[in-house]
Amino acid sequence: MMRFHSLVIMLLLFAHVSAVAVADTTWPSLFGVGSYERDVKSAKVIKIAKFTINEHNKRSNANLKLVRILSCRENVYTIDNSFSLELLAKDGTDTTNKYLAHLFETKDYWFRHTTVPFQLETFELAH
Repeated sequence: MMRFHSLVIMLLLFAHVSAVAVADTTWPSLFGVGSYERDVKSAKVIKIAKFTINEHNKRSNANLKLVRILSCRENVYTIDNSFSLELLAKDGTDTTNKYLAHLFETKDYWFRHTTVPFQLETFELAH
């Protein structure tokens, strides 16, 4: 009899998780992953965009100035999150170009210490 109750409970749980997964298009969030559009006017997105421009300027000896954030997509993973940005920036002239950037949010864990909040992976001129 105990096996039967356990089986019924497992089937009900499976049916519930399946129904949520089918009804919710962001079902990977049940497992700690997902992809979300972020508000480009939020303080965190502005901080990320400024970091991206500053880091690119340091690496390439450039002088880009952030004009506007077009979009920001956050990819949530179990350990670190990544961000994909579309930015408009000026290079010291009156020309404004569109750039694509991808970076990771680096969190401080007991097994991996960091003092830098983000790690810029790519920064390129959009075609």
